Amino acid sequence: MRNTLTWSWLGLLFGMIILLDSLTPLAAFPVPDPCKLITVAELEQIVGKLKEGPKPIKEGGQISCDYTVAKDSSWLDITLHGGNFEQVKKSFGGKNPAPVPELGKDAFVNSNHEDFSAELFVKKGDVVLRVSLPKGPAAVEKIKQIAKKALPRL
Repeated sequence: MRNTLTWSWLGLLFGMIILLDSLTPLAAFPVPDPCKLITVAELEQIVGKLKEGPKPIKEGGQISCDYTVAKDSSWLDITLHGGNFEQVKKSFGGKNPAPVPELGKDAFVNSNHEDFSAELFVKKGDVVLRVSLPKGPAAVEKIKQIAKKALPRL
């Protein structure tokens, strides 16, 4: 009886270990450093001289790299995170997310996110790349150029 009880507990323990191991979140795998997806020189060719950056920021389930543009002290963010891409599109796509097929079948841009910024999203594997700039006449073209440089390095 005692031997059977010991094997039952060991079986239960082994089963719990397997279950917990299968529930490991996707964030447990190493996410690339967004600050290494594009060089400062490449960014400056697109947005102009930089005043600050790259500045890595980790918060929640995302990793960002922030920059400040020298000309007007505007910002630029390159962010990587996991998550359901359809939910990302619902949250950030706005009323009419514009497809960006040259970056991927699901890639989209919102040129007027919260009347404040231009946001581009593209999924590669389990990671979502987000490139953000303050909204403006050239913002969408700039974030597309940045994403085109960064995406192959992801």
